[in-house]
Amino acid sequence: MKRVSTDMSNNDTQYWLRRKEVAMADIETKIARQTRIPELRSDPLAAAHAVKYESFAARLARFEKNAVFAQDVSAVAEGYSRQAQDVMQRLREIAVQGANGVYTKEDSSYMAAEVNELLKELVSIANSRGPDGRFMFAGDKVTTEPFRALRGFAGGTGEEQVIGVEYLGSTNAVQAEITQDAYVPLGVPGNQVFWGEQSAVFSTFDASGYRVLAPSAIRIDGHEIELKPGDTLHAVIAKINASGAPVKASVDPERNSLVIETTTPHELWLEEGKGGRVFTDLGVLRDPAAPPPANLAPTARVAGGSMFDAVISLRDALYRGDNIEVGGRVMASVDAAMDNLNLRVAEFGARSERLEQTRARLNKEIPDVVKLQAEAADLDMAQAIMDLRMAEYAKNAALGTAGRVLPVTLLDFLR
Repeated sequence: MKRVSTDMSNNDTQYWLRRKEVAMADIETKIARQTRIPELRSDPLAAAHAVKYESFAARLARFEKNAVFAQDVSAVAEGYSRQAQDVMQRLREIAVQGANGVYTKEDSSYMAAEVNELLKELVSIANSRGPDGRFMFAGDKVTTEPFRALRGFAGGTGEEQVIGVEYLGSTNAVQAEITQDAYVPLGVPGNQVFWGEQSAVFSTFDASGYRVLAPSAIRIDGHEIELKPGDTLHAVIAKINASGAPVKASVDPERNSLVIETTTPHELWLEEGKGGRVFTDLGVLRDPAAPPPANLAPTARVAGGSMFDAVISLRDALYRGDNIEVGGRVMASVDAAMDNLNLRVAEFGARSERLEQTRARLNKEIPDVVKLQAEAADLDMAQAIMDLRMAEYAKNAALGTAGRVLPVTLLDFLR
């Protein structure tokens, strides 16, 4: 026969009262933290989903900020490019006037003086800074002034003038991630925006019997190309053309030498890769360790020039009063520079449109993810308060019942 003691009833009652108190404390904690998952063990599956949703929502918010910043930078870069367009348009008007043979040499010198001032303005635009103080057209070297004007004496004026412009930036643009694994450049390297003609390098080295002797690599405009021992000139050309770099390689049929031409107007940057000297052996570079772009071999022939080269040629031809030169080669260079600049402005506009569409999509996607996170983790406050009141009512009822069923007076023991 099982004995039921007085303590057993008392212990059972206290146990179930403690259970009610624990349930009430759990509801109060959820209300205080305003979440139905105060601890991971409360609902492990919902907690896992909530963490994923929260992380994804944070990434989307970061993407949206990146898209806004990229759009602002693109708008500023487009504005400076349009200013350069206006300058180039005025320069073309001067070139058209200068090509007319009715002007005297003195008149041409007046035009050349205006061209010289516009050249300075063009260099100033190319060295523009963004709203954050970084140079807009320096590639990823955003703290380096991208263009350096070389000064000297030209045109027989006896005054120091700009005789050349060097690019000191890089060929790589800073990238901003606007969606998962999708990036857009913040601006464009200056040796692409402010360039005029297609660039080309013609080696004079006969490479008909050339072979790569050791594992090496070459870099073209930042694209690294791996080469293997035994690769011939034709193998090197095939790998260059398949690399994705904006160039086209071929063989000079007269000299059996390497020819590299750009497919879009920009300055061509050629470098040796890790421990290699392929370009140097092929007569393209003068020194494997020399940095681009001034590292081309003196024997190599180079074609193509920048927008600044076209303007300098225009100024000097006007100083000489050479209207035939102005109306021929110089005019063609100015037109090529304007065409490239128009292309870059169109790219900025297209990029801004893409970023606008990306922002619109993110603005719709972020609330959807936040809603999923709320469904997984947020607390229904009205239901929680109702549950708390019910738990309090049940506890008070249990206490009242225990007070009547379990009296603790001495007379109850004497009966």
